[in-house]
Amino acid sequence: MLAKRDYFKKELKNKLIEKIGFADIVEDVVDDFEEKGYLDDYEKAKSYTSQHSNYGAKKLSFLLYQMGVDREIVSEILEDEKDNQIEKIKQLWIRLGNKEDKKKVESILRKGFLYGDIKKAISSLEEEEE
Repeated sequence: MLAKRDYFKKELKNKLIEKIGFADIVEDVVDDFEEKGYLDDYEKAKSYTSQHSNYGAKKLSFLLYQMGVDREIVSEILEDEKDNQIEKIKQLWIRLGNKEDKKKVESILRKGFLYGDIKKAISSLEEEEE
């Protein structure tokens, strides 16, 4: 199972409990895998955030919490991503092209970016145009 792809700890635990059914044994096995380095929620979360780079911090944190990633890991990874948020928003803004500004803002908000960051990115783009 681990040869096919990486799993979050909670994800693997749930999958094994579903297949095997012995929660206490599965818990021990998953903990053993984590100790041996076969499972690493931090690295998996970093990989997940880079694969989903078009999402903002709010959406990424929601998705990672939903997958059972520890809050400390999520906040640490998103802190690293914080500097890139404005640049990502600028790229999305340009990619959305000639749509109305309101629709662009709504689209970017749905991707989990903060309204304040969107405003900063728009201001920055307007300054670059001048």
